[in-house]
Amino acid sequence: MKLAVHFGAGNIGRGFIAPTLQANNYEVIFVDVNTDLIEQINSEGQYSIKSLSLDGISHEEIKDIKAVNLNDSEQLKNNLLNADLITTSVGPKFVEGVYEKVATLNHKRNQTFIAFENMYKASSNASSNSKSLNTKLKIIDAVVDKIVPPQPPTSLNVIVETYGSIILDISTGLQPLKKSEIISYKNYENEFYKKLWLLNGLHLQLAYYGLANGHTFIHEVIESKDGREFAKLSVNSLAEAYALLSQSNENLDEFTNTIVDRLALPEIKDEVVRVARNPEIKFSKDERFEYPLRLLISHDKNIDAFRKILDIVTSGDYQQVEGFSNFKEDVLEKGKSNIYNDFWELENYSKSYIERLGS
Repeated sequence: MKLAVHFGAGNIGRGFIAPTLQANNYEVIFVDVNTDLIEQINSEGQYSIKSLSLDGISHEEIKDIKAVNLNDSEQLKNNLLNADLITTSVGPKFVEGVYEKVATLNHKRNQTFIAFENMYKASSNASSNSKSLNTKLKIIDAVVDKIVPPQPPTSLNVIVETYGSIILDISTGLQPLKKSEIISYKNYENEFYKKLWLLNGLHLQLAYYGLANGHTFIHEVIESKDGREFAKLSVNSLAEAYALLSQSNENLDEFTNTIVDRLALPEIKDEVVRVARNPEIKFSKDERFEYPLRLLISHDKNIDAFRKILDIVTSGDYQQVEGFSNFKEDVLEKGKSNIYNDFWELENYSKSYIERLGS
């Protein structure tokens, strides 16, 4: 059996990455800094996954798992040198540190590194920014898509949505995971923006729509008549922007319908304040709101959903949202023209921004 070392024994690691690796005939060893979690994994050696969808609930048992502490240098080194595949789900700001730790080792054979992070080219960027040149470490960028709600901290068991997708960059020619209903190999650029805009972008817009309309959870927004109509308007605009970017004739109806159904799942209990957090990042230039909006304006397309959300964000005071107070003080209070000119760096933005979005 092949060996996979996975950095990050959190909910996405246990709830999605580990079972996917086991399904591909990899023995999985977790790496983490949480001593209690590591001891619990090694003591229990198994856990269950509860998967939720509108069609019902399913259960899966994950067995024969192990874990090692990030600071246990000798054991970790031995595991890494014997690994066939090294993966992460540690959060974007920690990927480069993990890659550096791996790349400094004297690898005797080719190994594959995949960062399963919600971040653009997480694997490639970690490699490019590394001080260590390691020709034995082969890099693949991935787009990972799985909703995992907040979990009780005391149990290894995980609750996830049934839907799951991992798209690996086809341009590398490497295939460490077999193609399946979950695993596919496609154009990375297109698939990254499809997920960022149509899932994460819609998620963000629904969160602020929910805040403005007194909803606590994302599914409550979609359950309401006006919220459902807004969700359709938003996702259709985002799909239109993606079509402009990708220059493809891909029919996205099934994909967008699936996204709305996933976000409508009441058991996930996804709080709008959680999804809305860190607005200074999510509304920044080239992100899930500004980039598709820019394309739609430049092609004179419908931007009603974007205009509504921008009005909600600029007129509201959502102090319960992490990062909103600073965002309001640093950006929003200076007016919409400041957003276009300074925050989005659109020095030559056309009058259409003011005409269509206000000043």
